[in-house]
Amino acid sequence: MRAPTAKELTDFTLKSYTNLMQYLSQIYKIVPFCEIPQKEISYLILRHDIDISLPAALKMAQIERDLGIKSTYFVLFSSKFYNVLEGNNTEILKEISKLGHEIGLHYHPAQYQSYNRIPKKTLEIEIQLLEHLLNRKVHSIARHGPWDRDPFAAIKEYVNANHPRLRRDVFIHDSGRAWIPLRNLFKLLNNPPGRVQLLTHPENWQEDKLSREALLDRFFQNLQKEILTWKECEEKAWLTDPLVLEYDVLVGKKDFMEFDSGGSKSDSMLKSEFRQELDYYDTLFRWYMINTSLGWRVHQMFDKIRSILEHKRR
Repeated sequence: MRAPTAKELTDFTLKSYTNLMQYLSQIYKIVPFCEIPQKEISYLILRHDIDISLPAALKMAQIERDLGIKSTYFVLFSSKFYNVLEGNNTEILKEISKLGHEIGLHYHPAQYQSYNRIPKKTLEIEIQLLEHLLNRKVHSIARHGPWDRDPFAAIKEYVNANHPRLRRDVFIHDSGRAWIPLRNLFKLLNNPPGRVQLLTHPENWQEDKLSREALLDRFFQNLQKEILTWKECEEKAWLTDPLVLEYDVLVGKKDFMEFDSGGSKSDSMLKSEFRQELDYYDTLFRWYMINTSLGWRVHQMFDKIRSILEHKRR
């Protein structure tokens, strides 16, 4: 298969990415960081930093699996576009892992400094959490942010993607939807070197052709839609919560201000205190019913009896 042209690759479409992978797989053994060959053979380390979109990462991971390629996906805990700990996002990462790809940590030194804690400890905690979520060992790490001093440049416990020996002949990346450095793209396409590290950001590659500005607009519009959805859920919860509704009823009563009076207790206040006591014991009873094994069995039995009685009434 012929090499895709540089012009095709500046479109940043998934079709051009697929063509690039098909071409490179004819030349190199394409590997993740955890499978770098020990022998002096030609290989290409394929790396993805997930800064913005986990769904885009999954789509890219599926394309690579179909081509028989494995790569490394680095996850950022401090991304403003996704939360690793949300159930759906964790499932996406598990799916990428199941496709045969390596999951590594995309650590953010500037963020670590803002915590006023030992950076190495923060790194270890994030790695342990990622391993716990995926039930898979983390072997590789890659920094996120400005290219200044790396606090983990000499780390020995993990493979650091930015170590000079892992860049060897050529290192090229697509940060900001720009091939940097551009001369290395031409070198990769026309005179492939022996050892390469290729870094792409999955969110840069889309089904359709669009400008850098339009792509950013798309991401922020999607983020805005998510925020509006969360807002609707919260509004619904606030407007239907029985405790909130009961509060609104009490506040709306004429004798509401008597709760603040310094004189003798009114009948309504005495009734309220009595009701509060009943509510406490009711809450205590519910807690034991749900959170103890005996109570839970009784709770299930009551539900079954209630279900039978309702069925008979029909």
